[in-house]
Amino acid sequence: MPRNLIVYGLAVLGGLVGYFILRSLLGGEIMFVVALIGIVAAGVIVFRNLRTNRKVAEATFDQRDEALKFTPVAGKAVLYVFRNQFVGRAVGVNVLIDGREVAQLKSPRFTRVLLTPGSHRIAGYTGTNKKPADGEGLELIANAGEVYVAKCEVEAQMVGVSIKYTPLALEAARADLQKITRMVVPDVAEA
Repeated sequence: MPRNLIVYGLAVLGGLVGYFILRSLLGGEIMFVVALIGIVAAGVIVFRNLRTNRKVAEATFDQRDEALKFTPVAGKAVLYVFRNQFVGRAVGVNVLIDGREVAQLKSPRFTRVLLTPGSHRIAGYTGTNKKPADGEGLELIANAGEVYVAKCEVEAQMVGVSIKYTPLALEAARADLQKITRMVVPDVAEA
């Protein structure tokens, strides 16, 4: 996060310097039009990204409190997927398990999904990007009675973004999950 702030700060500073240099060379009227075109283009990009969000069911406080007890389920594995990063927080990430969409998470939110024991692949995409290929994402071998946690992060690319899932130990992720006040009810009861 601090590294991103430095990069963003340098980009803003470079943009301002470039604006004033071009303004002195081209004149104020032309640069006003160029700046206006840039603002409109940025607005279109933001609008396009936010338009891909869909309505999701928010969990009740009781459902959230019950989920945060981290109790295992007999015969099933439990997977928590959460987002808590600042960058891209308003854009929903579609969470896929075995190629099936199970939830959409904005930041900061989490969801709890039951898994059948066996091998599963967790992947994701934003609405403006294409769905990930079959081999992409995090592979998880789920054992019955176990609790797994995966942190979802949006990483900016040259064009678009990539979605990265990082497996975390339950004890390491417990504090992060406790801070998140909103839980999303998954679209499917079990994957």
